[in-house]
This record gives sequence, C-alpha cells and structure tokens, in this order.
Amino acid sequence: MLKKTLVFSFLLLLIAGFTSCSSDEVDVDELRQAENLIVGLNMTRMMAADAGEGGNKSPQMLAPPFGWTGPFTFDLPEGDDSLYYQFAWKFPLDSMGITIDSLLYLIMFTPDIWDPQYQDSIPTGMDAWLIGETRALIYFHNIVTIPDTAHVLGSLKWNWEETWYAYDFDVSTLTEWAEIDIATSSNIGLSAQFRFDDDGAGSTDDNWAAWHNTTFVRYEFFADPDANGYDGYYTLLSEAWKVRHYFVLVDD
Repeated sequence: MLKKTLVFSFLLLLIAGFTSCSSDEVDVDELRQAENLIVGLNMTRMMAADAGEGGNKSPQMLAPPFGWTGPFTFDLPEGDDSLYYQFAWKFPLDSMGITIDSLLYLIMFTPDIWDPQYQDSIPTGMDAWLIGETRALIYFHNIVTIPDTAHVLGSLKWNWEETWYAYDFDVSTLTEWAEIDIATSSNIGLSAQFRFDDDGAGSTDDNWAAWHNTTFVRYEFFADPDANGYDGYYTLLSEAWKVRHYFVLVDD
C-alpha cells in the first residue's frame, strides 16, 4: 500500500510547481489548502482499508454519538438530497473573532448503523461532508464503498467555489493493485492517472499527469527496488521523454 499512498505526494509537488508558474490564473491561497485534501485522502483511504480488512466486527452502536443529531435531509451542491446525521459547530471566520457561519459535519453509513433496525449490520459504505452552512460552495465530500473484503473504492472532492480537486480511487486490501484518477477544475487544469498491478508495478503508459490535456510527466513504478535501491523513475515532456529521473519512495 506504500506506493499508492505516496503517489499523492507526487501530485502535491506538481500542484506546487504550477502555483508558481500560473499565479495569474489560480488563487494561491486556495491551492495551498489542497495540501489538507491530500492528507485527508490518505487518512480516509487507510481507514477504509482497515474497515475492509476487519469487516467481521459489529459496530455495536445503537444511536449517534453525543452531539450528533438527525438524520435530516440537506440541500447539498452535489448528488441527491439524502439523509445525513449532523454535527454542527460555529467558528470565527474574521479578524474580530465574529462567527459568520457554522461548519456542518454530515455523515451517513450504508446501512445506517445508527438506526436500531441495522444495529448488528456491518457498514459497507460511508458518505461524509464537511461544509459551511451558509458558504455551501466550500466543502469536502468523501464517499467510500466497501463492496467486499478484497478492495475499497470511493472518491474525495475538495471544493472552493469555482476551484476544485477530485480523486477517484479503487484500491485492493490484499495486494498492491490500485486505480487512481485525479481531476481539477479548468482554472487549474491538472489531471493524473495511476494504475498499479498486484505486485505494485506500474508502467509509463498508465501512470502520468497532464496539464490542460497535455501529458507532461510519466511514471514507471517497479514491483521491487532495483539494484540501486530505486522504486521507479519519471520522464518529462520538456526533455522529450529522454531522461529518466529515478526516485526512492520514503516510508513514513
């Protein structure tokens, strides 16, 4: 699972590079907050994988924890108006410490394990939002589905009004297999694709990043480190794909 986790570090570097190159088109403060998205995605993926591997445990939870209310129907910027449990808190947003919005954390499991009817069920999905009550175009939206014990799939979107980053992933809980797709709003223009085999290998044909539909970097991931200890290499369009830049993935 190491290689799949650290792929997002590559994307963070790419975003940082384009921040400095295209500051006239993209709000730097918004891009800086993308770091939180990448960290959150890694944490969510690992938690989901743990749930998939430990699916024989019952939640043993008969009602929402203290502070949670619902379920309620919400008018959200994506998808249908499904039922969610809510945890809300107010926080200051201006320099005077005056609260001008409430932050809503919305969550619903599939099945609804907080409903006594499903109290002995094992969750196979989660839909969660972190969203402003009045500033509803600033949000995180995370969907995780565990169709079986072999893999976890889902998506995560960070949205700041007209600027957004979206990740779709399908990762194995048993091997290194994974499919990861990354997209951004048109004012960012970045996209990426990562495909890993069961042993963690990935070819330059399937692992790349593009800017406004022009592929500018390709990655090769090795199943095992080579004789020099490298985990793979990347090539660049700016170098006509002729130079291999070898790298080592660092285990946190």
